[in-house]
Amino acid sequence: MKHTAIGTVLFLIVILSGILRITNIGTNPPSISWDEASIGYNAYSILKTGRDEHGRVLPVDTFAAFGDYKPPMPVYLTVPFVAIFGLNELAVRLPSAIAGTLTVLALYFLVNELLSHSLQGKKRFTVYGLGDVAYSEAIAISAAALLSITPWHIMLSRAGFEANIALLFITVGVLWVLAARHNDRFLYVCWLPFVAGVYTFNSARYAGPMIAAGSVLFIWNPIRTARKQFVIGVIIAALALLPIIPHLVSKQSRLRFDEVSIFTDLNVVLTANARRKYDGNTWWSGILDNRRLSYAHSYLVHFFDNVEPRFLFMRGDGNPKFSIQDTGELLLVSAPFVAYGILRLFQDAPGVAWFLVWWLAVSIAPAAVARETPHALRVENGLPVYMIVTAYGFVMSLVTIHKRRLQAILLLIFSLLFAFNFAYFWHNLTSHYPTEFSGEWQYGYKQAIQYVDTVKNNYDTVVLTESIGRPYIYVLFYDRVDPKVFWAQKDASFDAAGFYNVYGFGKYRFVNDSIGEPRGRTLYILDPQRVPTSAHVLKTIRVLNGAPVLVIFD
Repeated sequence: MKHTAIGTVLFLIVILSGILRITNIGTNPPSISWDEASIGYNAYSILKTGRDEHGRVLPVDTFAAFGDYKPPMPVYLTVPFVAIFGLNELAVRLPSAIAGTLTVLALYFLVNELLSHSLQGKKRFTVYGLGDVAYSEAIAISAAALLSITPWHIMLSRAGFEANIALLFITVGVLWVLAARHNDRFLYVCWLPFVAGVYTFNSARYAGPMIAAGSVLFIWNPIRTARKQFVIGVIIAALALLPIIPHLVSKQSRLRFDEVSIFTDLNVVLTANARRKYDGNTWWSGILDNRRLSYAHSYLVHFFDNVEPRFLFMRGDGNPKFSIQDTGELLLVSAPFVAYGILRLFQDAPGVAWFLVWWLAVSIAPAAVARETPHALRVENGLPVYMIVTAYGFVMSLVTIHKRRLQAILLLIFSLLFAFNFAYFWHNLTSHYPTEFSGEWQYGYKQAIQYVDTVKNNYDTVVLTESIGRPYIYVLFYDRVDPKVFWAQKDASFDAAGFYNVYGFGKYRFVNDSIGEPRGRTLYILDPQRVPTSAHVLKTIRVLNGAPVLVIFD
């Protein structure tokens, strides 16, 4: 295949990727999550005032947001889109969708760079009807094509997920490190994408540096001959990290970790103590019933949850935000190619195989600390590994066929299987997913706020329930509240655990269990279970499957 043909195919793959990730992203997913609303409003606040929602001037270390201290990069990447399109769903989701599309392109170059050295001794082969193709080019094109239609990547590209942006940075980082093998100038800058990942998503703060370390070992010989460039590049990266380091070592940065970590689960300690007591506190019970062994066992269980076949190929993540629940994170038809690709890689290029094992393992390692596993968002850093081994297995299964006509037939059959598997996913995503899972996306707040805007002049107070999320950020987002007005009117505080609670601003009061004392003419927006029988119902907000989610009454 000539380079012009390869370029044409790659161009078409990237265009397809963009279409799949951008089409109707304002309405599918059917609503924005509270994290998306937070990123969007903070970008809006930066655009209008140069400050975040808490009034901090151009934060470069973190955005306090809900007290979860979000990495700053996604907010700043969203600012130009809010400036162009306004504060809406499209503006919040475009950075992730564009990053996902660019990751497909970057993966092609990464795979070609990774394998062109390792497979130099391999012959080119001819695919019937396509022409002469180098192994590395065929695998790189296949990997890009696979990523473009992979449910995992499409789902995370269609919403404002920071992890998806971080994946682009990590992919580019590995690509630039590999490129340093034939151009040592890349050693000056190849660590900066990993630094950008640290500024983008929490798990990338751990996985990124470890992937970078594995990349160093993988190209160690070229680095030994370019030590000056390597050292200068590391110094540049370290300087770029300086603004965020105080936050990374602060108490606030551990809030989210402590909230989700298996190591803060006291049940493990209580169980170990109970067992030691039952065994009479013998010396051997102190070893076998040790809480450290229990924590280690729990960690390994959570680690391997992220590579279980049901998660990868059958159902996907249990959270419908990350999976349509009818397909795996990967296409089912890719399973045999994953297995075959792993075997062939260890046979043909063991150095590459071990590097990919390291990449996948360190991508999972930080996520295995969390109680909720498997977790597609937190382990997305390892997604390129699955694409590479699948593409390798796919191409090598064709290479073993020496009859050109039979090879073409198999290529057609394999392609049709992938196309059908993808069509099943895409049909469910576009036709059924919004209706079945709109409730998982805090659907209802937008519709309620839009209704309130038409009648709020008739009321002194609007009481809005917190039952489906963090309502204050939705009011700020959809009403495009001037940040200065919010700062002046808000009734808010950080609680003992460090999380930020907004109790009200302007006419709005946000409630959880108690609706409080009425203040003059009051409009209520509550979940259906808490509506008094005597209420004068003005409107019922329903999720897309018809179930009531909010009731507006006075």
